[in-house]
Amino acid sequence: MAESPRRSESGQAITEYVMLLFIIMVLAAVVREGMRRFGIADLVAAPINRSFAYVYRYGDAQARGFEDGGPKKHPRALSGDGSFRIFLNPGRK
Repeated sequence: MAESPRRSESGQAITEYVMLLFIIMVLAAVVREGMRRFGIADLVAAPINRSFAYVYRYGDAQARGFEDGGPKKHPRALSGDGSFRIFLNPGRK
């Protein structure tokens, strides 16, 4: 038959859970502050903010458009009057 907990041990499990939760919260705060201080979040987000935006817009990470300082490796060819467009995909053969 299981023994009932002694009076001095009542609430021990809840106290342990509260202490564990406190330790987890402190560790999360330390990691968050370290990421902010050392700029880790900016390093992780740099490819998304730079090259992925150009890949989404132009299909190439090194391509630039008219609003980015002039066309460079732009996947569009214009005719003389500006009404004809051909979209090129140099990766396909």
